[in-house]
Amino acid sequence: MEGEEAPQDREAELLESRRNEAKLKAALRMCLTPEACERMANVRMANPDLYAAAVRQILAYAGKGGKKLDDAQVLALLRAMRGGNRETKITFK
Repeated sequence: MEGEEAPQDREAELLESRRNEAKLKAALRMCLTPEACERMANVRMANPDLYAAAVRQILAYAGKGGKKLDDAQVLALLRAMRGGNRETKITFK
């Protein structure tokens, strides 16, 4: 039928996606400290779009021969990409 993929095609795509994700994680581990890697994992779960944009920035920085980014540097990058410091204010009535 038209528009339907064979199960083998879906499995191949899923396998390729997993391989790409594994390569990306390995590249990030080389560019980030363990704490920064943990932060990026949290960002990935909470905001996949921000994660993807941040990964591009981090890999571009690493491609220039930069040193490993620490947690504070990753946090600063994320805040800059998100548009500044957003604080959640809770008021009780």
